[in-house]
Amino acid sequence: MRHRQILFWLFFISIGASAQSDSAVLVNARWKNSRLQRGVHWKKVQLTDSNYFHSNQLIQLIELRPSAKRIRLRLVHSDSLEPTSQIALRSNALAAVNGSFFKMRGPDPDHPKTADNVIKLERSRLDVNRSVVYFREQHSVIAENLPSKDNQRKRHQAGAIVVNRKQVSILKGDPLDLNWEHSLTGEDVLATGPLMILNGEDQPIPDDAFCNDRHPRTALGKKKDGTLVLLVVDGRAPLSAGLSIRQLQHTLKWLGCTDAINLDGGGSTTMYIKDQPDHGVVNYPSDNSKWDHQGERGVANALLLIKQ
Repeated sequence: MRHRQILFWLFFISIGASAQSDSAVLVNARWKNSRLQRGVHWKKVQLTDSNYFHSNQLIQLIELRPSAKRIRLRLVHSDSLEPTSQIALRSNALAAVNGSFFKMRGPDPDHPKTADNVIKLERSRLDVNRSVVYFREQHSVIAENLPSKDNQRKRHQAGAIVVNRKQVSILKGDPLDLNWEHSLTGEDVLATGPLMILNGEDQPIPDDAFCNDRHPRTALGKKKDGTLVLLVVDGRAPLSAGLSIRQLQHTLKWLGCTDAINLDGGGSTTMYIKDQPDHGVVNYPSDNSKWDHQGERGVANALLLIKQ
């Protein structure tokens, strides 16, 4: 019995030591910092030698600080499935990341297969937004939460980003009310999840493959002083394995966020910076399974930093 207790405590001590090591790697890393304008900074770091959660990682973030003038976060939709960079370009955004979850293109009902017996996808423009979560833009409701069989809120609807003028909040949703977002005050509201940090406290993370496996990730965090953190982590590649949701939660907390929520990830994960090469795409979107800047996936919504 005593032997088991010793092993038990050694196990938890090793976990704690590993977490301390990972946090030190992140905080002490040599970040490249580029000022985009007053109060807006683009930072990136390549963590090598498998020293961050026993893996290589490429992490990039955009900080929107309270000192930023005449620029704000906007939530923007598309009636097509458009690449994040295209949504950002037509909106003249300074920077952007992909947004929340949506219905991807399925088989074309009129032309299900090509002559080579390959499934043909439906066109991207359907004149209706494909978001599967509640989305309000400039006071107009674009999409409602897609109900599940039990009519309860799921992990990708666990919380919401609310933009009310210059104030941005990350809130926890009502698990039993899919219409909760209608009660929120703000011109832009976007449901997403899982919620990772709220008021400085780690939130429970679902125990499933989506959360436990490493994937490219996109997230929004907020620091105590009001600084917003738009973060992307590349994945599915030797230079960046991607993170689990719990690892993403730790990452945002170590970066100083007191609130944080997950956005759509995987092949959707994209970061755009105006006037950068490759149409502004600065990360390595994985939808083409190549380590380049060409693998953007069409998405239904995005988070943009727009000058006022």
